[in-house]
Amino acid sequence: MKKVCILLIFLLFLPLSLEEIKANDLWRYDLEKAISFSLKEENLSDISELAKSLKGATIQESAWNILEWEEKNIEYDFDKAQLPEPVIRYWNTGETEIIQGKDNIFQLPYETILRRRGVCKDYTLLTAGLLLETGHSPIFILDINFLDDPVGHTATGISVNGWFFVLDQHTPVMDTGTYYKNWLGEDKIIDEIILYRIDRGEELNVTKYRFDTNSFKNADYRYTSKDPENISNQLMIYIRDNFSNLKVNRDIAYLDKASYLPEGYKRGKTYYYEFPDFLESYNPIFHYQFMKRLYRDILRNDKISTDLKGFSYFYMRAEGINDTIRIILNLAS
Repeated sequence: MKKVCILLIFLLFLPLSLEEIKANDLWRYDLEKAISFSLKEENLSDISELAKSLKGATIQESAWNILEWEEKNIEYDFDKAQLPEPVIRYWNTGETEIIQGKDNIFQLPYETILRRRGVCKDYTLLTAGLLLETGHSPIFILDINFLDDPVGHTATGISVNGWFFVLDQHTPVMDTGTYYKNWLGEDKIIDEIILYRIDRGEELNVTKYRFDTNSFKNADYRYTSKDPENISNQLMIYIRDNFSNLKVNRDIAYLDKASYLPEGYKRGKTYYYEFPDFLESYNPIFHYQFMKRLYRDILRNDKISTDLKGFSYFYMRAEGINDTIRIILNLAS
């Protein structure tokens, strides 16, 4: 019966009567109520199998897997985003009425999966639900207000090794300082953040806080001279493990700068890659997730895969140029 009701998702976008609004306890229109209702265990049972498939060995891996799945499977609902925000009128009789935005409702996580689309609040509840179903608790939901802008935003958060990270519809996972600057690029300034901490035990426990904006924007990892070395070393491990014909050789580390091949070598080749803004979003707590993404991007071109199979030795360097990471791959035989 529960799944049958959920499959009637499209009916949910019809205006609700006063009695129906009371029966639904307003959770369709109020963030705090939506968190408490939609993240109950009984409302997450339908996404358990998906959560199991996305669960990683660490919370970092689970979080990244969830965002990658959402990127591929959920579309942003631009039509819904144009709907007015709900306005609730409370009468002295105890009754309530939605006087604006009746169609702009919160979706259960499973409903968002069924519809394959949603807006920020729907992504947020889906991400939070999947994190809870992978066994991670506490998790957080951010209710964000912007300076001189009536339209707010919501996103999901996690705490890892003393750092707070924001999960917002797509990769990468961002520390709060990077996330704050990301909105500055959209010409928006985060003015106030209400933080909901969600603990899952025998019952769901939701605690409301005010997130200090200065602490939020100042928690920004700045890469060090050691990071490019760690990045290149990890990429070389991936190449070595996936191309059995290649061996790491320091003799060709600076082949790109040499005017001739070292003695004993017959041919060589150099590839250059640049990833703008990579070091702005990079945080070593998510090192392996960032590295897997870089590795996939490097091998996206079929020509490089062919060349990697055709040489005997390789060496890779990484250089930080402002917020850009530059990768130099030298090949030789």
